[in-house]
Amino acid sequence: MGQSVSTSWLSAPLAKELLEELRQFSLQAPGSFWDGPVSARFRWAVNINDWKPRGGSDGEEFRLMLSLLKPEEQESIMSYRALPDRKRTLLGRLLGLRACAQALGQSDFAGIQIGRTKGKKPFLLSPLPTTLPNFNFNVSHDGNWVVLASDPIFLVGADVSAPQQERGEREDETWYQDLQAVLTDAERECIKSSSSAVRYATFQRIWSAKEAVSKAVGQGLAFGLERMEVQLPGAHQENLGNLVLTALGITRSETTEPTAKKGRIKFSSLLDSLQSKSGSGPEQGPAATREEKAEAVPTLMQRVEIHIDGWPRADWTVYQEELRGSWISMAIGPVDEAVDANGTFRATFRLPGLGGPSDLEALQGKLDVQPTSASAGPWIPHDKGFQILPVEALLPQEAKEQLAILRGRDVALAAGV
Repeated sequence: MGQSVSTSWLSAPLAKELLEELRQFSLQAPGSFWDGPVSARFRWAVNINDWKPRGGSDGEEFRLMLSLLKPEEQESIMSYRALPDRKRTLLGRLLGLRACAQALGQSDFAGIQIGRTKGKKPFLLSPLPTTLPNFNFNVSHDGNWVVLASDPIFLVGADVSAPQQERGEREDETWYQDLQAVLTDAERECIKSSSSAVRYATFQRIWSAKEAVSKAVGQGLAFGLERMEVQLPGAHQENLGNLVLTALGITRSETTEPTAKKGRIKFSSLLDSLQSKSGSGPEQGPAATREEKAEAVPTLMQRVEIHIDGWPRADWTVYQEELRGSWISMAIGPVDEAVDANGTFRATFRLPGLGGPSDLEALQGKLDVQPTSASAGPWIPHDKGFQILPVEALLPQEAKEQLAILRGRDVALAAGV
């Protein structure tokens, strides 16, 4: 997986045939309890500190959510001793189930089979979405955040890296000595040249970008983080996107500030932000709750460049976003590069050969055809940031109603009613 395997060799007839086959898929997740037909590029984040179940993991609220999983998964989660670890793992499982259910157009988790690669990447084993040829997803958790990213066409990997304080580590630089073996000379220089205030954040970005790629292919750390080099454009520049929004008088929640992309803010995404703020933007769907809408302000992610085995990889794209001191990285690349010792993950891809996002764009340009997304209805750009969800947004309707009853009863008890 060093040098890029470009699709430029494809003849015009073969390229046209491949694109025509892709057009047979709507690339939309069907309507479900959670939302109407939407893009299957899910970008979700949940903060574990925003969820304080009464009674901890022994309380009814936690047990209700735990009951949505298979017995062996419940046992695995309860094997953790600390409540934060139990919450992270449980919410990660529920994020994956909601993504799969929504991709299938289901309103519950019935019949969903989740498989795992030898490298522990989860994937939808059965049933497969009829409208999404290569649907896959990835989950990551660290510190206070649990995140999920998915894609209907390309391999996707996600990683979140928390600040030292959230990880319970000393806020010093001992990490550099421990982890410099996985860094290239250029990456070490990038970290050393950063001011002390942002040095660890620079490392977070480099580390999480590498993790996202390794998790996308399905190998995790076994892929070899030292094989990759991450280049951070504008790592020491001020966030121009925030300056533009401030100049326009647009206020943002601290959890949803946009990140500049190569020093520029995309005008279409800025329009989306303005429309969302004014209420004239796209509907969130009939099932979106007030809490979900409040956190759904679009953001921009910053793109970073990746080299693998010394080769620049334009067919792999990594985007990053900061959330309250944590850095989220999302990697997108060709499904043909999935590493799957058992063969079950690769068997879920019905349309290999498309390459990465840049390859698909090149194919479309070569044949002078409209972008595939033009006929796909609502379409989320790759650089659109993560949507922060409340815990209840992960639940099917029946469980969500049961949760509301539990919480209502707890409020009444607390009030002495």
